Amino acid sequence: MPLAHKTTPAPGLPDALVSQISNNFRKEEDFDRPVVSVAKEEEAAPASRSKYADTVNLRLSSGKRHEFKKFFTNREMTMNQGIEMAVDYIIREVKAGRLSISKSGITVVEE
Repeated sequence: MPLAHKTTPAPGLPDALVSQISNNFRKEEDFDRPVVSVAKEEEAAPASRSKYADTVNLRLSSGKRHEFKKFFTNREMTMNQGIEMAVDYIIREVKAGRLSISKSGITVVEE
């Protein structure tokens, strides 16, 4: 079994690393004393907002994506705009009681 031997840190190393290397070979009595360290306060970076307020991933087959893209492009809107408008419409209609939505699909409520 190889024996550990004390090495001196190479010049040019950061003080924190030199301290850590030196502490690796301290006697056990030295560890009883509390170590005082000063925490460096990091500068808080200004909170930058993402260019997207929120992101939702929607998985579509390539055929369905092409169909949606073509449908909304023919109406001069992006897929995001079209899908958001469609979902808003469904929510309004469900709240008004004219539609019912469930896992099995969307049905028109008869009056």
